[in-house]
Amino acid sequence: MKVLITGENGYISGQLYDYLNSKNNGFQVIKKSVRSNIENIDLNGIETVVHLAGLVHKKKGYPDREYIQVNCELTKNLALSAKKQGVKQFIFFSTMAVYGFQKGEITSFTATNPETVYGKSKLLAEKELERIASEDFKVAIVRPPMVYGPNCPGNYKLLSDFIKVAPIFPYIDNKRSMIFIGNLNVFIEEVMINRDSGVFHIQDPNFVSTTNMVKNIANINNLNIRISKRLGIILSKILKNNKLYLKVFGDLFYSTDLTIYNENTYQKYDFNNSINISEKKVSMYD
Repeated sequence: MKVLITGENGYISGQLYDYLNSKNNGFQVIKKSVRSNIENIDLNGIETVVHLAGLVHKKKGYPDREYIQVNCELTKNLALSAKKQGVKQFIFFSTMAVYGFQKGEITSFTATNPETVYGKSKLLAEKELERIASEDFKVAIVRPPMVYGPNCPGNYKLLSDFIKVAPIFPYIDNKRSMIFIGNLNVFIEEVMINRDSGVFHIQDPNFVSTTNMVKNIANINNLNIRISKRLGIILSKILKNNKLYLKVFGDLFYSTDLTIYNENTYQKYDFNNSINISEKKVSMYD
């Protein structure tokens, strides 16, 4: 199977590229930037496009129009070109942010309600792809929660770095959906092999507590960090409606029935193995 992965310099695209190339399963994988001259991209012989290229949410932000151009219009144009050139499947990476700043459980009855231009642009792209999809052009839309793994950027790295200098951390028993890069790779592989379509919500086998994650990271790195229930109570009272607090310690998770796919064989790595691999920064693809 000949596969094109977009997002040449992205973390997920790089990890997926290495994973598929490590497998002896007939994948021929190409990784390419598609930010310019999209109409001239040669997709001849490509069976599946995994579209990971996009404009992610940054602290300083970009003009709203740029999010729409990159995340929606570029996606639509790439999909139209792929369909015209005979590509059989288009896998689009959307985001949990299409649900907005939800708290608690997301189920099949939870309405999409993006509150950031990033989330809105991804949802617009989803709608465009659903219009383009057909029996001969399967579209799979993936809405992952936070992705983590060895050498990953983003919130996991910030938390891991913070733990290595912090003497104390609050005990707060929250519940979050996350997905380890190894489990995500297996999921994408299965979707390609099965040529599945639809909207997919994925996560690790177990929900994650931020405090439990901190304990695991500290143990692996032989760090002595004190977990304080009193500090947790104080923070929860003072900052309970603070967006940063909710992002770190709030409950936000997919219901388990929403994330069932192929008997969940994609959930290959459990929490302890995932954190161990992430912290030791070992390759999974040798």
